[in-house]
Amino acid sequence: MKPYYEHAGITIYHGDCREVLPSIEFDVVVTDPPYGVLEPGDFNPRVRDDRGASHGLVRDTYLSYVDTYDNFVGTVVPALNLAILASKRAAVFTGPHIQEQAKAKAIGGIYCAAGCGRHHWGFKTFLPVLFYGNAPNLHLGCKPNTIQSTATAHGDVDHPCPKPLSWMRWLVSLASLETETILDPFCGSGTTLEACKILGRCAIGIEIEEQYCEIAAKRLSQEVFAF
Repeated sequence: MKPYYEHAGITIYHGDCREVLPSIEFDVVVTDPPYGVLEPGDFNPRVRDDRGASHGLVRDTYLSYVDTYDNFVGTVVPALNLAILASKRAAVFTGPHIQEQAKAKAIGGIYCAAGCGRHHWGFKTFLPVLFYGNAPNLHLGCKPNTIQSTATAHGDVDHPCPKPLSWMRWLVSLASLETETILDPFCGSGTTLEACKILGRCAIGIEIEEQYCEIAAKRLSQEVFAF
């Protein structure tokens, strides 16, 4: 498959990750997939009552994918499993359906004291990350912090559920070595890939929506500064 974008160790493929995965090589998965948060009839989170929302970071629907529970377990989870099985280790942001995903070795995440939306029990202040495999250099006595505290609630790009760049920089640093290639099979607007670029990692992103591929490619084409 011809890359949609390829430069300086960063590659984007426009397509279904289940079809692309067999033809690429990578070491580590770092991703923020759809969570399956929409309930029947709930097709526009932007206008719903956020007090009943199950995921406060959602600002709009995806272009063609409807983020329902059925689509999550039928499409997203099988694709995640394929990627995780082919990797040395993985770090996966997750929503309310943790039990439907492959059993993780550890759970960490992002703690937002100021809140990042509401769910059916009140304010949402924690976004879990599932960790698969062992942390890099754990055999050397490495003891990484798997919980990150932040006041940032979301990224500022044209995507329904963007993660802040700082979050993905932390997660890429936590999950990978500089010599390893990162895969984001649901790369969306390219935040994981931008984090990899800043940190000097090679990375591969796969995205089924061409409009998001375009956004990611434009972000990666701009000069970035490590900070």
